[in-house]
Amino acid sequence: MPRPDPKEKLDALKPKQGPSQMIIAVVVVIVLVLGGVIALIASQSGGDPSTNGSSLPKGAITDGDGIVAYPGAAQKGAPRVDLYEDFQCPICNELEKTNGSTINAMAKSGKIKLVYHMMTFLDQNEGNTASSLAANASYCAADAGKFPQYHRANFAGQPAQEGVGYTVADVKKFGKQAGITGDALKKFNTCVDDNTYADYVKATETRSEKNGVNGTPSVFFNGTQLDQNSQDYAALLSQKGSFTTVLKSHT
Repeated sequence: MPRPDPKEKLDALKPKQGPSQMIIAVVVVIVLVLGGVIALIASQSGGDPSTNGSSLPKGAITDGDGIVAYPGAAQKGAPRVDLYEDFQCPICNELEKTNGSTINAMAKSGKIKLVYHMMTFLDQNEGNTASSLAANASYCAADAGKFPQYHRANFAGQPAQEGVGYTVADVKKFGKQAGITGDALKKFNTCVDDNTYADYVKATETRSEKNGVNGTPSVFFNGTQLDQNSQDYAALLSQKGSFTTVLKSHT
């Protein structure tokens, strides 16, 4: 939610008739001080009003608008690529198999700004909570600086049979496979057990729907969605290394 406008608060607090300048001045000071305190608390906690004030995983954009794969790596003017995926989605896994390495290499080198939106609608379709569990774990991995590695490990471990889902043991294993070790691994496991980023998981699903995404994988280049009936979309899912060519034709 947007922060309250101090002017609106002042208008509501003003007496109907004859307010003294002293009263108004005091009210102004109180409103500004309260606003500063709220802003300070939010900035220190990483709070996001859209996720009930909970902290955000590293690299996450507020209001559930995705997580940057390599924060700060993108070169000036690099095209933004948004990928909407669900960890239980078999077609998303096809995209990962054919072009995941290319996409991540370009993001790591700063040639694109890569933003992942891990959706969870398949939980409802499959009657489980595996997508939410995996999405939370991926954000826990982000805190360890290993989101891309976790993303790759999770899809590599996707069950062959759709709907089987993941267990807590599975996602913790993916964390190890992503290269999280030592104290960072302990924090990761605690983050998984506590479902630390449940609010951000929900916010991501809500924001994705608001962005008009109703299926995965969905691919956006600089804010424009790639037509899922196009040859370029089909190429991304079936032709290894085709991402570079598709990117050039849409940016």
